[in-house]
Amino acid sequence: MTSLNNENNRAIEENRGAEGGPTIEEDRTADEDWTLATDVPVFEIDDAWYGSDSPIPYIWITAQVADEDGSVIGRTYATVYPLEEEPDPDGDIALSYGANYYIEGMSYTDPEDRETRIQCFQAAEILYLHAAAKGNVIAHANLGYVYSYDRCEGRYFVDHRSSETEEDYLRPYPREQRAFECFSYAAEHGDAEACYKLGDMYKRGTGCNANPLKAFECYAKAFELSGKERPTVWGSSTFRLADAYENGLGCEPDLEKALRYYQHAEVGLDVAVRSGEHFYTRTLSNARAAIKRIKQELDGAY
Repeated sequence: MTSLNNENNRAIEENRGAEGGPTIEEDRTADEDWTLATDVPVFEIDDAWYGSDSPIPYIWITAQVADEDGSVIGRTYATVYPLEEEPDPDGDIALSYGANYYIEGMSYTDPEDRETRIQCFQAAEILYLHAAAKGNVIAHANLGYVYSYDRCEGRYFVDHRSSETEEDYLRPYPREQRAFECFSYAAEHGDAEACYKLGDMYKRGTGCNANPLKAFECYAKAFELSGKERPTVWGSSTFRLADAYENGLGCEPDLEKALRYYQHAEVGLDVAVRSGEHFYTRTLSNARAAIKRIKQELDGAY
């Protein structure tokens, strides 16, 4: 049986939304009063939020500052979101800031940077929540990744402004259910990547009851939606569909179809790896091993 690649090795590390959007560098004010300090936090909740009726915090975004040698010497306050002077009706600005924080968080791999890493993901979650509240489909998908991989390690945003008991603060956060909800929303709105991630949740019974048929349907839909514009998504969704046909997940086993889809997956994943997305290497290797294995099985059957 072919097992799916460990998604922790190849999550959405590019985190969609950063490319083409505003950068923190571009938002730094030219005002001489903005200061650099070693004690500036990764992000900060704006005090004005506590007296507002907004369900999502106003957030001060901060940026790393480097010296001439490229060494980070501190952080500086960059801007606050929501932006007073610039509307964000589709949530694209919040999405971009959130993706920037997510990417920064993924860059911290040393155990001593764990706290900074978590704070980057906490900031990303808040900004994605802002974007998702405006119907941004990619923000929903990205939130799905934040929750499904427990990027904040249990420290997710909960509005405790009206909390009155200790139980309100200690109640476990339903992150797997939230991941399922976020992927479901994005999948329903045509996001191919969210479709196959939703399929994974149905396959494993994570955040929902296990449902092989729905898992298969999600993989098939992801394949239809992905096309070949994004080889990583096309290859990943096709690999899952091949695995379903090989092992009879939500469908009748069909080795010939499995072989065909594994061959498609190999093409997409090979393009991804050659483009530098090396976290797809293991899945590519699995696809090639499956092609060899199924060819041997089919040859033996005739």
